[in-house]
Amino acid sequence: MKRVRILLVVLIISLFLPTGAWSSDVRTHGQPMVVNSHNSFSVTIDKLKAALKARYLAIIFETYHKEVMALAGIKGKNGITIGFVDAKMKHDILRAEPRAALEMPLRIAVRESDDGAVDIIYYQPSYLFKHYQNKDLDKLSGKMNILVGSIILEATGWPKGVEKRH
Repeated sequence: MKRVRILLVVLIISLFLPTGAWSSDVRTHGQPMVVNSHNSFSVTIDKLKAALKARYLAIIFETYHKEVMALAGIKGKNGITIGFVDAKMKHDILRAEPRAALEMPLRIAVRESDDGAVDIIYYQPSYLFKHYQNKDLDKLSGKMNILVGSIILEATGWPKGVEKRH
């Protein structure tokens, strides 16, 4: 019952998100989803990690872009990519399609632009898995879309007002 409520909330909220919540190319085939955060870079990361942990998802890695770029002598901006997985879901995915191991763990990136705006960038699981053309995997990825969508909403502070980022 709780999952049904979460599904309904995510679906309803997605219908009413202001156009400024999503980048203009978010629906373009092959492009990642980009959601503007209402929070600062550090708060967005804290909320993202808390949302993952609250759902018992294992954080497999955290890659801070600034640190990696510094290894090459390049001054970078604030950014992080977090890899995460749900052990049971991964098991179900690999049973449905062993080649889908290439898509795991799922990843979410958070980046801060020059103007201080913070975006979360990710691919919907259904996009990552659709080329396998596997009905069982399609069902699982639909559930994962809802899970990831709820995490993104929590981390970004949506829904709030109808502000747009210019």
